[in-house]
Amino acid sequence: MGKKILMLGGGAAGLAAAWRLARKGLKPHVIEMSGRVGGLSGGVELNGNIYEYGPHVFHASDPEVLDDIKTLMGDDLTRFDRTVKIKFMGEYFDFPLSIADVLLKLPFDIVVKSVLDFACYATKAKFVTPAVETTESVLLGNYGRTLYALFFESYIEQVWGVPPSQFSPEFAKQRIPRMNILQVLEKFLGLFRRRVSKVERTERFVEKIEGEIFTTRRGFSLIAERMGEEIVKLGGHIHLNKKVTELFVAGRKVSSVRVVDGDVEEILECDHVISSIPINLLSGLANPTPDKNVLDAAEKLRFRGTLFVGLVVNRKKVLPASFMYFREISFNRIMDLSYFGIDVKPDHGTILIAEINCETSDFVWIEERHAKEIVINDLICEKLIEPEEILECHIFKASHAYPMYLLGYEKHLQTLLDWVESLPNLQTIGRQGRFQYVNSHVAMKMAYQAADNILSSIKSI
Repeated sequence: MGKKILMLGGGAAGLAAAWRLARKGLKPHVIEMSGRVGGLSGGVELNGNIYEYGPHVFHASDPEVLDDIKTLMGDDLTRFDRTVKIKFMGEYFDFPLSIADVLLKLPFDIVVKSVLDFACYATKAKFVTPAVETTESVLLGNYGRTLYALFFESYIEQVWGVPPSQFSPEFAKQRIPRMNILQVLEKFLGLFRRRVSKVERTERFVEKIEGEIFTTRRGFSLIAERMGEEIVKLGGHIHLNKKVTELFVAGRKVSSVRVVDGDVEEILECDHVISSIPINLLSGLANPTPDKNVLDAAEKLRFRGTLFVGLVVNRKKVLPASFMYFREISFNRIMDLSYFGIDVKPDHGTILIAEINCETSDFVWIEERHAKEIVINDLICEKLIEPEEILECHIFKASHAYPMYLLGYEKHLQTLLDWVESLPNLQTIGRQGRFQYVNSHVAMKMAYQAADNILSSIKSI
């Protein structure tokens, strides 16, 4: 099988697709613009330490993906107990929110109001459909006005730059768990669904981290590195530091791709292309240019950037949980790698990674010194660290970290997906490629499906 297959992007999705194809005897080419594989799942390496792009762990309800990674990693895959807390009003709340936490830790008058609001809005949501459903209306139905205002309203606006009333309901449905008392019946239904269907859904995916959770001594980076090694071992190719700048379309197919490495340009011919490039950027690379409605749709899809401040701290464990959300300070989330079993240098220290969601035009994104100062000051004010404990401080960034599910995004996304489908040898996968807020294991399932589509098309020839 001499087909030339290109993977545009070497993150978890691109690697999984290439690995799948390589195991079937094909020789895929992975084109990655950075100097290492893994993408947002792979992290960065600085002074011998791995800094993750957020708290990535491996878990999968799909048995095929789970078995493949277990076989690939062997004893390097270790179980991990995930703990999450929210710091608010001087208290640590477990996340997802629990009734017990709310009743015991909030002031009595707020508890009473929360219970009444919760009952009122939960009942109303069963019988009254809002004229326009939004993230705000979903969260009001799930939590009530008081808890919504306390825990979600201003936080979402701080993190995303827009209020919940401007977000599609899909954001709340896919990313914010309901209060745990509401999940009892859902768990019974979930058991039934898992017995009936053993395949991970990749469309309208709703994150529920259940079952075994795994990590490695190098985080998800080691899984990505191992997949890359297997691809090469099986005859595939990994091309690092190569940026895709143009897709040439001829006869309603992608005929070749232009890549650049510094001043060196290369045209790669192809029979099939699987892309995890942000879908709104992908359409702008096409030559000839797509129709105006496609380009207009691409302009209306937005990603949120995340700036990461990583600190090596001269203490073994700092946070009271593996990662935490903060409501009232400069960063919205922070993780402590000591919980994840990731090797840290020095071995008596840990790494904290604070996240600031922002636009790439924001002052905090551009002025890295400012970002370091505000994060360090907040950590000290929160009494989590002392200044003398800081051994290193680094900045790294992801400009397309999260798709923004703004109201009406579905229409624009569908326009772009229709354009992709009009090119039979082009598929798009992953969080950026599908503009879908999925985790690594779901992106890998998407990749398997895309690879299988290519294998089926080759067999039918």
